[in-house]
Amino acid sequence: MTTQAEDFLVQAWKQQLDVGLRLVEAMADGATRLREMQIEAATDAHADAVATRKSIAAAADVTQLLKLQTEWARANAEKCAAYWRALAEIAAQTRNELARCAGVQAPALIGSDDDSKKALLSLIDNAYKQWLDTTQQFYKLPAIPAEAATPKRRAAA
Repeated sequence: MTTQAEDFLVQAWKQQLDVGLRLVEAMADGATRLREMQIEAATDAHADAVATRKSIAAAADVTQLLKLQTEWARANAEKCAAYWRALAEIAAQTRNELARCAGVQAPALIGSDDDSKKALLSLIDNAYKQWLDTTQQFYKLPAIPAEAATPKRRAAA
């Protein structure tokens, strides 16, 4: 092989390796950002649960309990929506960074007629519906009576 051909192959190999390493770096950065967001959300959820438990313990009547439950449910719904919105933003930013590293323009998912993009959106929509159905089924399960949840103690003879 000639020196010129070898130089060309080495340069092509370096470029491929560089692109691969930039892709790995972009994926690692996206995963790190997701993990940080999850830790922050979990920490906030724990702090809210502790505060809510203290408020419930201090409640004097049923109306206070109902108010606490309503406020807790509304706040959780808002936080859940914000969590999923942030998750989608990080995923989109990571996707765009991966596309940039690979030297292509990231396709827009919304408003596109491409069948593969429609299939992806359909897959996401179906996954969300399945999660929602599962969650609703979980909350419809009958509660276990307190007597069944605790072991029975033998009476002293």
